Amino acid sequence: MIATIIKEFKLLLRDPVGFLLLLIMPGILIIVMATTQDSSYKDLQDVEFEIAIANMDKGNVGQAIIKAIDESDKFSVKLISDTTGFRQKVLSGTEKIGVVIPGNATAALVNLSNQVSNAVAGSSGMPELLRSNKHLDSVRIELLFDPALKPALKNGFRFALSQYTTQAKMDMLMQRLDKMATSAGGVNELSQQMASALSLKEYEESYTGMKAMPLNSVQHNVPSWTIFAMFLIVVPIAGNMLREREEGSNVRIQLIPGAVRKSTLGIMAFYICVCTVQFYLLMLIGIWLLPMFDLPQLVMGRQPWQSLPLVLATAYAATAYGYFIGTVFRTANQAMPIGAVSVVILAAIGGIWVPLEILPKVMTSVANFTPLYWSFNGINNLFVRGKDWTSTLPSIALLVGFGVLLTGICVYVSKRRTA
Repeated sequence: MIATIIKEFKLLLRDPVGFLLLLIMPGILIIVMATTQDSSYKDLQDVEFEIAIANMDKGNVGQAIIKAIDESDKFSVKLISDTTGFRQKVLSGTEKIGVVIPGNATAALVNLSNQVSNAVAGSSGMPELLRSNKHLDSVRIELLFDPALKPALKNGFRFALSQYTTQAKMDMLMQRLDKMATSAGGVNELSQQMASALSLKEYEESYTGMKAMPLNSVQHNVPSWTIFAMFLIVVPIAGNMLREREEGSNVRIQLIPGAVRKSTLGIMAFYICVCTVQFYLLMLIGIWLLPMFDLPQLVMGRQPWQSLPLVLATAYAATAYGYFIGTVFRTANQAMPIGAVSVVILAAIGGIWVPLEILPKVMTSVANFTPLYWSFNGINNLFVRGKDWTSTLPSIALLVGFGVLLTGICVYVSKRRTA
């Protein structure tokens, strides 16, 4: 076993391409993917968008809507005094989002609120005290988008503006009803009570003292592409096995009683260690290097050491897969392309490239049967959901079972060939 470990270590050092595949290329991939996908994760989280507003209204409603937009930490207001060509500027992309508040917005809203208040009073047997114009039509706020703007940004601002206008309508209605109220309390108290009714509160529960981390490009890409790199260990493992088979070294080992089993254990132990070291070295990129690119720092959950059992299980599954490819296939022309391409396919359907939530339902069902998904889901339990290592036990069991199954197949195939 020791001799096999030393032999594999020397082979790895003599193979610069294999070393490149294990560390350098995955490191570059992590940096590139985390940087390029950062803007996608920050769509409406950390970026402030400028909203061009043409306020034609001279009353309080237009100012209230502008104030609500400007006070939001997601948007800033750019007032447009000259509306000539304003719509064309938005449609041509000069302005990304535009809002046109009509001139009679306040008057129309006051009139409608008066009608509602009079209707309430009439149903209660009270006289209609507020004047209203039945011929004054309701108005609409015009919303303009650059056609090239992402749908997620459009929907986000459309929803936010809907909330702001709803608040303005509620405030106006409270003002009109307050004039007819006989009980104590003014408009401010009524508005506050209405605003707090059925308000939203996001539930956040800490798991044994550790809060969940918001998902960003670093928290997704660093562990996901690291797991992908661990399974690429299939290339050096299968390559060395096939080379030894072609050179006759494998035959000489088989002639020594008990040597095959010990040699196999040596190979497995060595590459499990390589994959484990590989994982934590690539994690350092997310902790130390990515913040230099103005990206968030990787957070490895409550304690980094709690990921060790899952990492060892992942390393065993990846090593067993590489040993399986090197055993089943007889030539390098068969093993190398199939091994590498199969890992890419497993990564694609296992949530490594993109989050599973945006994939079709059929793909998410298939992902439940991939070892890369098992590992990545366990890592998310630690790094993103803030749980402890016991939450990874199902993933560990699946990965170990996957490795044992492949190892058993390798033993069976080897016995059949030597029989």
